[in-house]
Amino acid sequence: MKSNKKLTLISTTAMAFSLFASLTLVQPASAAVKTSADFTDLAGSNAALKTKIDRMIADGIFEGVSGTTFGISQNMTRAQFAKVATKIYNIPVDLTLNVSSFTDVHADDAANGWAIPYIEAAKKAGLIDGVTDTTFQPGESVTAAQLDTVLLKGLGKTVSMASSPWYTDAVKQATALGIHPTSKAGDQAATREDLVVSSYGAQDAFNAQKPPVVTPSNPSNVSVVGDYRLGSVIDSGLTSSATGTITKTIAEDPTLSKFAKEIKIKLTNSAGEEIATPGIVQSVVSLDPSIAKVGLTSDHRAYVLGNKPGTTDVSLIVQVGNGEAKQLHVSVTVESTSVSVKTLTAGETSITEPMTMSVGDNVYKANFDAYTAMDLTATDNYGNKYEDLDIRNYNFALGTLFITNDVRGEAGSTVGSVSVDPDGTVKVTGNVTSFELTAVSASGVKVTSYVTLTR
Repeated sequence: MKSNKKLTLISTTAMAFSLFASLTLVQPASAAVKTSADFTDLAGSNAALKTKIDRMIADGIFEGVSGTTFGISQNMTRAQFAKVATKIYNIPVDLTLNVSSFTDVHADDAANGWAIPYIEAAKKAGLIDGVTDTTFQPGESVTAAQLDTVLLKGLGKTVSMASSPWYTDAVKQATALGIHPTSKAGDQAATREDLVVSSYGAQDAFNAQKPPVVTPSNPSNVSVVGDYRLGSVIDSGLTSSATGTITKTIAEDPTLSKFAKEIKIKLTNSAGEEIATPGIVQSVVSLDPSIAKVGLTSDHRAYVLGNKPGTTDVSLIVQVGNGEAKQLHVSVTVESTSVSVKTLTAGETSITEPMTMSVGDNVYKANFDAYTAMDLTATDNYGNKYEDLDIRNYNFALGTLFITNDVRGEAGSTVGSVSVDPDGTVKVTGNVTSFELTAVSASGVKVTSYVTLTR
């Protein structure tokens, strides 16, 4: 599905900047790397900007628009950004490629023909889409908000597009981090200076939150493991029914929602032994976000969430220690079958709760939370796990309720009462010594704990 807000510039998924530090510009040994001093249009720039430009040039992220001109005040075009994106990601580029999959990009186009290998490499990696299925509009400018969105996603931030205009949250977050182009509205075109300054700031912000580098002994194989079959929780309207602690925004955020799955990365050494490692995912991209949304947390773990039925490819860039980045792919299938509880277990099948005398009426009472007292764990039909209060918070999907049976009291007196509120609060009043507490899901799966009351 194409956006009418021209967000197709870049798939709104995480663009990681951890690779900045490892990127180098490959040149013959005799060639000297240019600096800001080599470009005539940078002569009047301040020292701080020149320092940023020098680092970006040295890292191979930027180069001049000619041998003597950097093009500092020019707008950044989609064709130029395609090249920058491939360098940021260290994506392999076939420089011999001279045929584009887009009808408006031609090798004989003096302005943009050179970008064909970069556009195709970025498209293949799932980074950049066309404005339509067949056109790319290589000369169109990148807006400040589109720039903000990419940099924020690269920092593992969640960007909401529900406001009007769509870029309100992106601009707010980017401004707070000091990476939004100064004094520019979100819909204004970003210049090459804006991209240098903003990328430089994002790089520093990422390095500040970057986890410690861990170099496993003899790593030899990195792969994606697990079943990535998910429910259509957004398109079906399920997330719209979220209430209480879990808002619709949370339920639809891949990095926060319990409906999402973490994309598991397996690392083995040369002996085939699995090696434990912290988050190593640098970026994650969904080829079709309308089917499956993806997100990247600040500790470099990737998550995927089902939107509407279909199958799509999700690509990841992972990096272990100081090794080279590797691109992995996983097929994600989103199904129309509703989310339901498949298994329900109780960590506590024998519960003891105290009863206390209430002030004024001399009646023994007890109140406790059924979810935590039973230590419930539910697993849905897509393999997602919910524990204790997660079950209550996602009850709009799981439909769990509690019933009581076999309520007993001391002999010689009327047995008291036991009730359970919709939120799982168990209320006991009067002569009750024990009862059975059963959790039942909407799918009919149940588990029972035996409760003993003490005085």
